Amino acid sequence: MKPVRGTVNYVELIGWLGNEPEQRYTPSGVAIAEFSVATKRLGNRNEDGSWNYDTDWLDVVAWDQLAETAVANLRKGSRVRVIGSLRTDTWEDRDGNKRKRVMVRADDIMYLDARTNVEETTSSDTPF
Repeated sequence: MKPVRGTVNYVELIGWLGNEPEQRYTPSGVAIAEFSVATKRLGNRNEDGSWNYDTDWLDVVAWDQLAETAVANLRKGSRVRVIGSLRTDTWEDRDGNKRKRVMVRADDIMYLDARTNVEETTSSDTPF
């Protein structure tokens, strides 16, 4: 995709999956996968001078073959690198309230975990 002159919409995340990817299909059969990625950032200092780390949860959506591959390879706690762009969805809920959600539209996903048997991974392996 060619960028619009004078603008940049580029996101690169490295973090851990917070949930199993949820897959669905459009009426025309295109795969969509959604999942959240947890990233850490430096927070405030404690009284003893050490640092706290804050966790940010970012929603990611992948389409088509990338969605199929994500569902086949990612599990809760998987370490990933996601490259994409920010997208804003707006809609009206059942009560007529305007709603907005910002998410990352994945263009590429790199799986950073070593290949292991899925049964070997436990929830205690999740670093957050």
